[in-house]
Amino acid sequence: MNEPVNSNPSTTPLPRARRGLLIAGVILGAITLLVGVKAYVFAKGGPGWHHGWGEQMSSEEIADRIQHGVKYMLSEVDATADQKTKVTAILQAAAQDVHGLSDQHLAARTQIHEILSAPTIDRARLESVRADELRLADQASKRIVTAIADAAEVLSPEQRTKLMDEMQKRHHGWHSGGK
Repeated sequence: MNEPVNSNPSTTPLPRARRGLLIAGVILGAITLLVGVKAYVFAKGGPGWHHGWGEQMSSEEIADRIQHGVKYMLSEVDATADQKTKVTAILQAAAQDVHGLSDQHLAARTQIHEILSAPTIDRARLESVRADELRLADQASKRIVTAIADAAEVLSPEQRTKLMDEMQKRHHGWHSGGK
């Protein structure tokens, strides 16, 4: 299964380093966004960033957490103040948009509880709620992916690569007990 060698440099595939940078950029965006969005999404009742047992963070506290996280992570890659400001704004806007969907999700949970608590199970209604939840998840996912791309474009390829290297080191430390 050897591929033919193409001597025309304009049609050769991207070198590994460039493909790696592209992939790293996408992953960087995902991780950067998730750091911010996680704070916002989970503050509405899911497991996540709370002050204590069940006490949820306010919108302002979540925005501050996003700002702090971006400042901390992007300092690792020598991001400029302008880059940090732009990424923070992107993440805060995405968190706000995704948070706006949480009321719909909570309403669906209430509907599921009602359906399952009824004397007879309305399978058609249950399926409708399930389908609505999938649409809601897809909407949130699309918003997150858009923000990922936007945040990734703020940083240079070199910064994205450096950030990915730092995150890989931290990820390895988390999963190896800090070894």
